[in-house]
Amino acid sequence: VEIGENVFFASGNTLTSMEVDQGRMRISSRTVIGSNSFFGNENHVSEGVLPGTFVGLRTWVPKMPGSAGSLFGNPAMKFGRPSASGDSMDGTRFQKFWYHFSTSVVDLFFWKALHSFETGIAMTLGRLIWPEYSDTWWGLQFVAELALFAGIGILGWWLVSVRFCRCIYHDKVPLENPFYSSVIMRWFNANKIRKVFKPPFHTEGTMWHATMMRAFGTQVGKRFFSPNQDVMIDPIFGRVGDDVTIDYDAQVRQHSFEDNLLKWGPNYIGSGTSILQGGMVAMSDCGQSVALLRGAVTWKGQALEPGLAYDGAPCVAVMSSEELHNSM
Repeated sequence: VEIGENVFFASGNTLTSMEVDQGRMRISSRTVIGSNSFFGNENHVSEGVLPGTFVGLRTWVPKMPGSAGSLFGNPAMKFGRPSASGDSMDGTRFQKFWYHFSTSVVDLFFWKALHSFETGIAMTLGRLIWPEYSDTWWGLQFVAELALFAGIGILGWWLVSVRFCRCIYHDKVPLENPFYSSVIMRWFNANKIRKVFKPPFHTEGTMWHATMMRAFGTQVGKRFFSPNQDVMIDPIFGRVGDDVTIDYDAQVRQHSFEDNLLKWGPNYIGSGTSILQGGMVAMSDCGQSVALLRGAVTWKGQALEPGLAYDGAPCVAVMSSEELHNSM
């Protein structure tokens, strides 16, 4: 793999021409990424792209394109988009310093160090409350100390991952933010915190899942179901109606990060909507009783009309939701 200069990668990209078939591995070509290219999330590029190429979301690029441009879909198709402005990369010296300090020191070391205090606090309290176990009550004291450790862990998660993150990252922030803005730094912090201070309960697939999502800021209606833990990429901008089902590996994404600008929703998932396995609603709104089929991906800003089933990447309406349900 060869990567040029000033290339931006979001998470989940695969850069390889590797093929594994019948017990053999073959790499057919080098993967060359041209300078000044942009990659959204979860793309697969085999041979590479030319300088100045924009690759969107869940895009498959099997061959080197003949010219630079904007690519989206599976397989990739070209589309037009306005030229980028360089203003979003302008930042003061302090903003650039804080960006490097926050991402390279705070997010890398501080949150893990803070998380380790949970064990120290629980151990200290345990020794203060029960300096020695008695011969009679040692069993209850041991159980109580285990409960103390668990309680401190839950309290730390609630205070840091839920309450503190809701203070620095909430739906009142501006919906468009340049790269070096404090909003983006706080967004980075919140994402890192929630990877370190993980939820103590796995509520996915249970009646408590919606309650957990509400704790992180998502507005969820009644009878929500999903077997996934992380349904909302940006929970504070999630708006979900009643009787919504989001199947395995399906997601709702409320942000785009292109041209060094972070843009947010909110986006709405109408009541009765079903997002099937691997489907993704990306910065789009769904009407009521919409069905997004397996592996389908929406255009940014697309409005999915009520009562229709959509398929493809980018997705298009293929039948009514009623016809889909009757055929299954």
